[in-house]
Amino acid sequence: MIKAIVFDLDDTLYPQEVPFTKAIKKIFPQLIKEELTDFFKLFRTISDELYEQTKQKNGITKSEMTTLRLTKAIEESFDLQVTESLIAFFESEYNRQLNQIRLSDSLKEVLQKLAKKYKLGIITNGYIQRQELKIEVLKVREIISPENILISEKIGIEKPDRRIFDQMAKVLVCEPRELLYIGDNYKNDIVGAKRAGWHAWWFNHHQRRIPEEIIEIPDKEIRHFGKLAEELSLLVE
Repeated sequence: MIKAIVFDLDDTLYPQEVPFTKAIKKIFPQLIKEELTDFFKLFRTISDELYEQTKQKNGITKSEMTTLRLTKAIEESFDLQVTESLIAFFESEYNRQLNQIRLSDSLKEVLQKLAKKYKLGIITNGYIQRQELKIEVLKVREIISPENILISEKIGIEKPDRRIFDQMAKVLVCEPRELLYIGDNYKNDIVGAKRAGWHAWWFNHHQRRIPEEIIEIPDKEIRHFGKLAEELSLLVE
C-alpha cells in the first residue's frame, strides 16, 4: 500500500519549458515566432551533461556551465552569435521568469487532497539557491512539509544515487514498497527510485524513449503534462 508520494521539482511540478522559452524570446527577438520545444530539449540535455562535469575533479565551474550551455545550444540550432552580455541577460531574464512560475490550479487542488491521505515530499537535484527560489514561488511548502523537501546540493547526494531515496524513506518513516516517486527524467527519477525499491511513475510529457541499456520499467507512464493531475486524482478517490 502506498503511504507517501514524492515528486521531482523541475518539469514535474511546473513546465520548465515555459519560463525558458519566454526568456529566450526576450533575449533573441528574432526567435519570437519559432517553436522552441526541440531547442529546449537540447538545452536541457547539454545543461545536464555540463552539470555532471562540474562535479568532476578539475571539471568546469558553475559559471563556465552557465556560459557553455546556452552557447552550445544556440550554435547547434541557430545562426546567432552569443556574447557574454547576452548570456548574463538570459540568466537574469530566466531568473525573472522563474519568479513567475505557479502550480496549475488542477495540480494544486489534487496535491491538497493527496496531503490529507498521504505523506508528500520532493527530491530535487540542483543548486540550493536556484531550487529554493522555485520552491518558494510555487508555494509548495503550504502543502508539503519543509522537512520533506530534499535538495541535492544541501545534502551532498543526488539522484539517481539510491542513498537520497533511502534518506527520504527515513524522513517519511516508510518502507520502500510504501513509496511512490514521480518525475520526468528517466535516469535520475525512474532508475533511481526503482533501484531503491520504490514504485515509480514516469512523467514523460516530452515523450522520450527509454534508453536501450536500462531495464528498469516504470509502474506508470504519463505522456502529457495536463494528465498528471488527472492520474493523481485517482489516488484520492
